[in-house]
Amino acid sequence: MKIALVSPPSHNSYLPAPGIAYMKGVLNREGIESKCFDLNHEFFKELGQEAIPWCEGREDPLESSCKKFIYDYCEKLKGYDWIGVSLFSFNSQIATEVLLRCIKEHGIESKIVLGGNGLVNSAGDQKVFGSTHYDNFGEKMIANGLADHYIMGEGDKALPALLRGKSYRFAQMMDLSDLTYPDYSDFDMSSYGTKMVTITGSRGCVRNCTFCDVNLIWNKYKFRPGEEVAAEMIHQYEKHGVDLFYFSDSLVNGSLKEFRKFCRIMTEKNLPIKWMGQFIFRSGMTEEDWDYVKGSGCHSLWIGVESGSEQTRWHMKKKFDNRVLHSSIKSCGSRKINMLFLLIAGYPTETEEESEETVKMLHKAAPYSDYIEVRCQVAMLMAGTQMLAETDWHGEHIEAWKTNLPDGNELDLKERIRRWARIMNTAKELGMKRDSRLEQVKREHIRKLKTIEKTTDLIEIIEKV
Repeated sequence: MKIALVSPPSHNSYLPAPGIAYMKGVLNREGIESKCFDLNHEFFKELGQEAIPWCEGREDPLESSCKKFIYDYCEKLKGYDWIGVSLFSFNSQIATEVLLRCIKEHGIESKIVLGGNGLVNSAGDQKVFGSTHYDNFGEKMIANGLADHYIMGEGDKALPALLRGKSYRFAQMMDLSDLTYPDYSDFDMSSYGTKMVTITGSRGCVRNCTFCDVNLIWNKYKFRPGEEVAAEMIHQYEKHGVDLFYFSDSLVNGSLKEFRKFCRIMTEKNLPIKWMGQFIFRSGMTEEDWDYVKGSGCHSLWIGVESGSEQTRWHMKKKFDNRVLHSSIKSCGSRKINMLFLLIAGYPTETEEESEETVKMLHKAAPYSDYIEVRCQVAMLMAGTQMLAETDWHGEHIEAWKTNLPDGNELDLKERIRRWARIMNTAKELGMKRDSRLEQVKREHIRKLKTIEKTTDLIEIIEKV
């Protein structure tokens, strides 16, 4: 029995597709032969980043070229008993549906199994420029005769069981010790520009933020022992020369105890390794802890700051105060650890004064602007989240919601975009780096504003962001 593991567009193409590399490691342990096909990487190497809009269903100037590339690629998938397709996010749904149709057109009779977080679109079924993102992509593809099975959640046990004809529905794994290592032997590591791979230290999250759907995927937060995470990192460095790692974790420091173990081991090893990952500012971090974070090879932290307002963050259930916020920024900045601030503009309860506190927070962080990047998104309602359940007025479209605030103002899409522009302009004025996809985000905001009356002045402001 042989299985082809395929990673379709669209996600970051500058590092090997993590899902299929991990599943190859799982299948190796089970004695099942597999081969990885990083279609995502090959797709963007051929068509460039200009193909992203087609993958995400927003524009289609390259539609014929995209479909032809995927059709031709299917030649590589002939001769396998199974084809497993791993969707990184819902932005992989459009390309995956094209891939599945092309497989049928080629007359390939392999069994098809789908997996990955991209099987679900948190906003529900959505029409996007003639294409669709589905709330349950797996069920839809089976109904259309394009797939045979889908696996939600962890595939560690489910995929081997399915391939052997056994029941493959499993509860979340409660013990993450002794996980297999991803296998990158099918990847040409030299073609990615940097020797960077994904590493996983935990699944789930210790927080249950009102705007986030992570806990719909992972019911409980589970973490690997810190020494095992360090051992995997050292293994990939010694075997493949990998010296840059990106943590897939919702929070690398969800378990402060295991995070400390990892940092101490990597500091003592003193290898030329760098890592980055999502992080939460929290009390309990000492200056010694920060020294070990730096010594472990930490290159940058993606931090869910969300808002400069303590009151807004508390409503979000972020649960860290401004004292911890500002002291942590200082601890990172003084050690030249890069910080990527993840911010939300126009949270449903956010007053104008609270929005202004985010601007003030950026000014206070200005002494470390050389080490700060700002990535801000307009607040979105996602299916299954507390934020959606508590927002009374949703409107005809999920982006059109609005709320009436305690300060007497109305928070609608136009106002949320205005607050986004103020935050991004502040970052620009302070010399902070900004989202690498800023121009794309600007185009989307302008497109939406053109459907709303009396937005000409705001459109001019967006154009200058």
